[in-house]
Amino acid sequence: MKLFHTENGKETVYVQMQDIMYLNQSDMPIPASIYTKVFTGITIVDDSNRFDFVSFDEEHEVKFFRELEFVIDYDQYKDLTDEQLEEEGQKLATKANEIAKKWNSMSSDERQQNSNLLQEHENIGYMLNFLSEIYAVKQGKRFMPFPDFVKLPERSKKKGFFRRKKM
Repeated sequence: MKLFHTENGKETVYVQMQDIMYLNQSDMPIPASIYTKVFTGITIVDDSNRFDFVSFDEEHEVKFFRELEFVIDYDQYKDLTDEQLEEEGQKLATKANEIAKKWNSMSSDERQQNSNLLQEHENIGYMLNFLSEIYAVKQGKRFMPFPDFVKLPERSKKKGFFRRKKM
């Protein structure tokens, strides 16, 4: 998940450790300044720190993360209703299924020429996982160590299934 914020007149992006690890495992080239800021010595990412945010304020770093569609921008989803989040998830799932169908119909040679489809499919799965994390945050079931400037939306109040009628 990423967050964009202006600090001292300069645009800054906050990115979670899990996203940086996902990038590190991909074939995508990562700007050296991002790599050296995060990977000094031995870096172990586990459940205790995977949601921690790292800030980047160099112009090329902000641009790099702005262009990464599969790293979810919290601001695009934070105010959506549960139904709207579900719709976004359905759109992504449909897109992933279309890619899988296309991939499965290809010959080995075609798959080699279209290897980017495999990465796109994995990226969509990654996005779906983070949509569910946003849902969990909104429901109060997941804690995220957001930077201080993030204002969490009010939790939607669910109506009870069984309600007493007032007489």
